[in-house]
Amino acid sequence: MSIIRNQSEICSHYGLSIIFPNFNQMVVISQGVYEGKDIEGIRYESPEHMSGWWLITDDYNDNIESLMTVHYHHIAFSRPDILKYLALPFGYRFLIENDEVEISKDDE
Repeated sequence: MSIIRNQSEICSHYGLSIIFPNFNQMVVISQGVYEGKDIEGIRYESPEHMSGWWLITDDYNDNIESLMTVHYHHIAFSRPDILKYLALPFGYRFLIENDEVEISKDDE
């Protein structure tokens, strides 16, 4: 319940709609996500089986074929530190770098 509360508080703080991902949905990740590295998350409109989240670290080499598609629940258990940001709506991003967090609308 605290995860849902945290997700709701983040979205409310920014005046955004809450779109909770489903544990069975998929997330696209790069190397370094499971290792706890600084991370950038971008949420795109996606088919229903996808959460829309693309999570990358500095280990990403700009080769789309190096990305992995994993279930959301794997991210939930390996990166609980980012869960509070994963209800941000489509079209938003977050960046966690050196323990600083930035949330913004994706302009790309």
